Amino acid sequence: MASRGSETTRAFRPAPFFDHGLFLLHLNRGKEEMARGHHEAARREFDEAQRLRPQDPEVLLNLSITLFHLGQFGPAEAKTRELLQEHDDSVPLLFNLGLILFKSGRDAEAKDPLEKVLALAPAHRKAHLTLGLIAQRADAYETAQKHFRLAGAELKDGSEGDDSVARTARAAAAEVRVAALTPAAGPNATRRAPAVRDDTKPTPVVKPEPLDSLAAGGKRNLVSSGVRSRSGSAPRIDVAPPVGPFTPKPGGFLSASCAGGLRVRRGVVVGRQGVPSLVTDGRLDGPLAGILVTAAGEGTLLLADQGRVPYLKALANEFLSVETSRLLGFDEALTYREDPAFEYRDKIVQPFLKLFGTGTVALSVVSEPARFEVERQNPFTIAARAVVAYGGDLTPELLEESDPIAGLGAGPVLRFVGSGFILADAR
Repeated sequence: MASRGSETTRAFRPAPFFDHGLFLLHLNRGKEEMARGHHEAARREFDEAQRLRPQDPEVLLNLSITLFHLGQFGPAEAKTRELLQEHDDSVPLLFNLGLILFKSGRDAEAKDPLEKVLALAPAHRKAHLTLGLIAQRADAYETAQKHFRLAGAELKDGSEGDDSVARTARAAAAEVRVAALTPAAGPNATRRAPAVRDDTKPTPVVKPEPLDSLAAGGKRNLVSSGVRSRSGSAPRIDVAPPVGPFTPKPGGFLSASCAGGLRVRRGVVVGRQGVPSLVTDGRLDGPLAGILVTAAGEGTLLLADQGRVPYLKALANEFLSVETSRLLGFDEALTYREDPAFEYRDKIVQPFLKLFGTGTVALSVVSEPARFEVERQNPFTIAARAVVAYGGDLTPELLEESDPIAGLGAGPVLRFVGSGFILADAR
């Protein structure tokens, strides 16, 4: 396990100065072209970014998505399998591989990664939908109906929770019912459900899926955050079980074990037990230089941010970009760098810190943060001061001061384009 983590860290470290800016330029251009649907142009940009950093996980992920959209399933499969070598329990990557194989007509091979998805995340509706379509092709109507039901086929049209996955599942389930009830043409004839049209098949979703979206019934799992709020009163922290190295404490404190390695933001350590070593982290430069402290050894740290409470966010082989004044600390297992999107955003004085991997991030919030979902066709605009973190495949854009929201006194305003989520609070 140690060697795999170290290899991931090496792959994610910032490139040498001479190619760093050029790498970020091609990476961001590729994302912009992909958001516009210009997949061939996006591929060219990602190819250049990969030439500079051959094993960068973000480049490989975006390149595999682009290849998928171009219908080049073989190369897309190769890139996805390459990522899975380091992240073999990643739900998004396993689902993407299953979808690539399904779209390639390799149903038998697609079942294995999709079933692994359901073993890790039983409520993954897109995996259920794809397995239902595979069962439909094989005339396994009972199995198909079970998966379509779990994908949301029983949701009423226009009801709460109804979405494109549920609509596709309803349409496919109706066709299965018709096919199952239709008499065969002869004693040896085979009944087959009509094929679902291409425009009803599931679209590839490559954005990482946060653990808290997998709770039963689609509701947020608030247990891990330790944040509780009461109507008409300030938020409080209940005593909660540990999440990774972190244990919420009453009074807005967070206890953090240093045994497995930890990185914390300078200025939030208010106490310690034992004698853990504390060393300034020297990997980041520019505006983020010296912002992190590496903690290791026996003992615990007590973290707190005056006027705020801790909120714990679990990552599962995914990216999360954090506004650094909202960061308390994170697992040693997570890799990090300056968020490339803020390379040239001079009006945002402090860039966001981009984390990647599987582990826990401790954030500092005023209250339980709101989660805003963002879709490609509907960008989301919000005051920069309200943003705690964002994840998925989102690109932030700093709007001019002439934007109406900024003009009304909100200060710098960010517009997020792409597909993902934003965590925000009204600080």
